[in-house]
Amino acid sequence: MKIKTIKAIGLTALFLVLTNTAFSQQYEPLLLLSKAEAKNISQHLGDYKILEKSFSKVIKDADKALENKIEVPIPVDNGGGYTHEKHKKNYRELYYAGLAFQVTGGKKYAKFVEEMLLEYARIYPDLPLHPKRKAEQNSGKLFWQGLNDCVWLVHGIQAYDLVKESIDAKNREIIERDVFRSMAAFLSESTGGKDTFNKIHNHGTWAVAGVGMTGYVLGDKDMVERALTGSAKDKKTGFLKQIDMLFSPDGYYSEGPYYQRYALQPFIVFAEVINRNQPELKIFEYRNQLLKKALNTVLQLTDAKGYFFPINDALKEKNYMTEELVFATNIVFENYNDASVLPVIQQQNEVSITGAGLKSAAAVNGMKKLEFVKNPLIITDGPEGKSGGLALFRMNTKKKDEQLTAVFKFASQGMGHGHFDRLGILLFNNDKEILQDYGAARFLNVESKSGGRYLDENKTWAQTSVAHNTVIVDKKSHFDGDWKEAEKQVPKTIFSDISSPEKIQIASALEVNAYPGVEMQRTVALIGADTPFIVDIFSLKSKENHQYDLNFMFSGHVMETDFKYEPALTTLSPLGKNNGYQHLWKLAEGKGNQGISKFTWLNDSRFYTISTLTDDTNSLVLTRLGANDPNFNLRNESGYMLRTKDKKNYTFVSIIEPHGSFDPKLESVQDPHSKVESIQILKQDESYTAVLVTFKNKKSYTLAFSNKEAKPDSKHKLSINGKSMEWKGNYILITN
Repeated sequence: MKIKTIKAIGLTALFLVLTNTAFSQQYEPLLLLSKAEAKNISQHLGDYKILEKSFSKVIKDADKALENKIEVPIPVDNGGGYTHEKHKKNYRELYYAGLAFQVTGGKKYAKFVEEMLLEYARIYPDLPLHPKRKAEQNSGKLFWQGLNDCVWLVHGIQAYDLVKESIDAKNREIIERDVFRSMAAFLSESTGGKDTFNKIHNHGTWAVAGVGMTGYVLGDKDMVERALTGSAKDKKTGFLKQIDMLFSPDGYYSEGPYYQRYALQPFIVFAEVINRNQPELKIFEYRNQLLKKALNTVLQLTDAKGYFFPINDALKEKNYMTEELVFATNIVFENYNDASVLPVIQQQNEVSITGAGLKSAAAVNGMKKLEFVKNPLIITDGPEGKSGGLALFRMNTKKKDEQLTAVFKFASQGMGHGHFDRLGILLFNNDKEILQDYGAARFLNVESKSGGRYLDENKTWAQTSVAHNTVIVDKKSHFDGDWKEAEKQVPKTIFSDISSPEKIQIASALEVNAYPGVEMQRTVALIGADTPFIVDIFSLKSKENHQYDLNFMFSGHVMETDFKYEPALTTLSPLGKNNGYQHLWKLAEGKGNQGISKFTWLNDSRFYTISTLTDDTNSLVLTRLGANDPNFNLRNESGYMLRTKDKKNYTFVSIIEPHGSFDPKLESVQDPHSKVESIQILKQDESYTAVLVTFKNKKSYTLAFSNKEAKPDSKHKLSINGKSMEWKGNYILITN
């Protein structure tokens, strides 16, 4: 059956009617794989290696499923438990068997899908809410959280779509009534389900995708309308509103790249289904091709090996080789002919068994290895691009195949999965984390670790401000650790520029709401040199005295400091009592030097030094994660903290510098010491900041900038030490 609009008025034409095509035994799949596409895939399996490899996996898994007795257990377990994993396995087996049927015509695969769905029809309508549900989260029936039921539906309805033609009318009625209509009603009309269905959140995206796809297959116009425009059909919620609200104009997803990866599957898969059934809606053109931008942006938010930057609640094991992004790259290439994703499809070495996968396999067949180009980017956040954003700096060094990547985060909170890391930074050398973010405290689906859910330490450590590379005021997290309050406020972008990426990449942002009465401004610049380095200027202003802690969570082994410290040799004590400080052991503490203090560590084959302007009122603290962790849930990571007390206004000026090399095989060490000689603040007032950095080779860099927004053609003039400095725009960099 086809669905078409009564009136063609773009994406607002969402009042749907069914055509007069009568229900019949004949059925043409409506979702991601048509009969013609399945036939083409079958004919080209020997032509395209990546397609053959991908389908071989499908057939192998489908055949293995057919060897075993169908089991649909009553749900009892947490994530990682037997029944949880069995229902996950079942929806995958359903999907693979459905694909196998369409491509090979083997009726045994269709029979397997039919019999398993009949087993679900037998138990599903009478299932209660899951026994392991949590009060704070919407419960499923098959799984402990409703999200997983939504994922089951997205896969299950595709399997049914693929084999529906082979099922007789009686069993179709049973399956549609007791599985798909029952599940769609639970996920969109029950008390908890309706809340999630109308939620602007990745859980809501999976819900509307599952229900909407079900609506197309069952020919239910009401389901489709509600999925697209919300339960009330008022366009205040639903799929289109999710695209409007969850992405910035640049395609940045508010929860961060890890969840963007996860959410892109329902976003792009459902968009493909909409496009196939209602092409007149032009869903792939919506918001200036937003879905294409969303994929391109998330692919850029990865390290040299394709692992996502661990912003917010993120597991570091995820990269763009995942199933979600296989679907996404294939569908984006199919609909936009975007050749920029072909290198990623090559690396994935897998395609979806869909029309989009066939086109992608044909495109990369026989191609030489392509390089996925990663660029410096300024990425806006917020539906209108006015909620701060991310600065993504990338610069090659003169060392072969080495690229430094700095991530400066001045984005919105990111809802409940967001971390309290306003104005935080990360640093990577290729795929190596140098200044790191913990990501999420979670062992996904490991039942022995809180049922695979987020650990308590996710709130007590991973989300706290001290877990990040930013400033903490009075040992409290930003917004006092209240994400709902943080969600109401956004940082302000003062300026950014990546127009001369080999010379300088720079951004400045302001946060005035994280702490009452405290203004925080950070300016980060990646400077081109023989070895690029970072200038990091973090200014704090208040009418009251405060303690300011600038924390750096580094990855590697401490090499040396040029300041004296007292190590804790016999007894360790936590750095504080709460707000994340309770999880940090204090390993050593020293006083700052008069001038600059240096801290050097080794990561892999490179040395790194943080050189900071200090005096003897600064405390310098070395820490290690692991205190107050009785269940050994936390990784033992290391930190270096610069502290100043009883200050109203204070500015941390640091140079973060890679240098030298270490080769244990050759027993060779080069340039293990920092090359920074001095750091000076030349000017700082309400309007301007100017900093001079001098290296031991006497090469110097003066960076001056406006502390307030300035138009690109605005003129500025400063007098510093009797010398005049003039420039146009937001900043100037002078190299001598």
